[in-house]
Amino acid sequence: MKNSYKRFAYFYDEVTSSLNYYLWFEFVEPYLKKGDSILDLACGSGTFLSILYMNGYKCEGLDLSEEIIEIANEKKKINRFDIDFHVSDMTNFRMNKKYDMITCFFDSINFLKTKNDINKMLDCVVAHLKDGGYFICDIFSKEMMREYSNNEIHEDYETFKIDWTTIKATKTSLKHTINISELDDCFKENYYEYYYDIRDISHKKLKLIKISGDFNDDLEDDDERILLVFQKL
Repeated sequence: MKNSYKRFAYFYDEVTSSLNYYLWFEFVEPYLKKGDSILDLACGSGTFLSILYMNGYKCEGLDLSEEIIEIANEKKKINRFDIDFHVSDMTNFRMNKKYDMITCFFDSINFLKTKNDINKMLDCVVAHLKDGGYFICDIFSKEMMREYSNNEIHEDYETFKIDWTTIKATKTSLKHTINISELDDCFKENYYEYYYDIRDISHKKLKLIKISGDFNDDLEDDDERILLVFQKL
């Protein structure tokens, strides 16, 4: 089964509202010039792309979840943003164009189950990047794997309650169990993430030019998020 948000998609924005999306924007902007085209893989509801669009970039996004793309399109309509969203698998997509930059953030790569899935995703990235273009992504570190191997989050929102538990399912995977309770309804969804080493994210047509831990200039042992910048050869 594919790791795609279903009913949780309709609560995603409120649950992730504390994320500072501008950290990712400030990280990628040095590799962009005004008017550049960007494709965001696993784009969610399009918040990151909205920031890029408002700063003068041409944006498209794709996500496996039909539900979350429905929300992205509603937000685009309300804000009158010219952003195209697509329901598609990031390991097997065809857009019939090439981009100046492709991104994949919020440890979405860790939702891919196998190294073969990563290789297929990277083949698609290379096929859709202009020569000299950038692929920028993030993965979680061993430290984050350790931190979340037994973690619980319980939050009360205005219209619902969330109980989110994460356990270490195997030596290299995490299992997330999300329980959402509303006034007259409740549901549960499970998602899995898989640990990958930096060396697992490699392609003969992509040169790794920068490694950052938690948006800093270097990578420390206690950093939780690893950001990687590749340039297409």
